[in-house]
Amino acid sequence: MNRLPVPRLRLSWQPSWHADAIDDQHGPRIALMHGLMAGNHMQRHLLQQVRDWGFTDSSLFANHARPALIADHLQRAARHGRPIVLIGYSQGGFLAVQVARVLAQRGVAIDLLVTIAAGGLGRMYPAQWGVDPRPIPDNVKQVINAFSAVDRLGGDRRWLSNWAMPSHWQTTVENIGLTAEHGIDHLALARCYPADRVHPVVQRQLWDRLRVVLDGLGRGLHKD
Repeated sequence: MNRLPVPRLRLSWQPSWHADAIDDQHGPRIALMHGLMAGNHMQRHLLQQVRDWGFTDSSLFANHARPALIADHLQRAARHGRPIVLIGYSQGGFLAVQVARVLAQRGVAIDLLVTIAAGGLGRMYPAQWGVDPRPIPDNVKQVINAFSAVDRLGGDRRWLSNWAMPSHWQTTVENIGLTAEHGIDHLALARCYPADRVHPVVQRQLWDRLRVVLDGLGRGLHKD
């Protein structure tokens, strides 16, 4: 996870995986977690997108990173009262829920947890044996969980088996299920940049919604 150089032409550069923001700056600290062999994909898409939205304190972690390491990265900012955001794609979605559970043990609240395509055949990966990404820890305030009916890599066959389930009545959960008619596969579900390559349903239901929630956290409007 070395830093990547920033070339002169914007279309050719890709953002560094880790941000350099100090812990006591304002706005959310965002930890993104990519799927198996999907680091470059998430780097080119969601990491670049959230930074273009203005959330520069966004770092990308590998799916095999230790949950405690990511929790440490977030906990320092939480001590300064900053919103904490976890966004996980595929195997990274499983990891995001594990990080949330570690932070729950430490008494740290998660303002937003986003899981994308965290299920399906991904459950067969040894690192996820015994890990269920559907029950949401009670330290999470808001959840956005996205899945597609035609995505067998990251989606369960039974529709309701894809739904994230809150453990606390104060947790707000939005389950965004994309039906078979849209034909959105595993990679397309995480594609968000550039705009002309994004499926319009994914843009409208997932990315537009995510930006609204992040903007609210950036203005200090997250729910208590």
